[in-house]
Amino acid sequence: MNRLTTIVLATALGCVGVLAAGPAAGASARFGCQYKVLWPTAGVYENPNPNSVVVKTKHAGDIVGASTCEGAGHNEYGYVLVTTDAAADGRGWMREEAVVQI
Repeated sequence: MNRLTTIVLATALGCVGVLAAGPAAGASARFGCQYKVLWPTAGVYENPNPNSVVVKTKHAGDIVGASTCEGAGHNEYGYVLVTTDAAADGRGWMREEAVVQI
């Protein structure tokens, strides 16, 4: 009887552990990539291009990011994807030198 109780208890605790770990793992995946702005001011561009429209300005210390870790390049400039309501498609782009991943 003790062995059966131990097996049932171990199974129950194992399931609880899986359920407890599930939301935390899901929460991390939801956050995608987050960045901290380093420059005093940094533009959020409509497209990953230095000639694109700046739809928003972020400031040093601001936290930005997106649900995916996309990047893009245009000539010598690199860009990271950020989510913003100011862009027509909800996707803005910031110069990768202006931010650091956290």
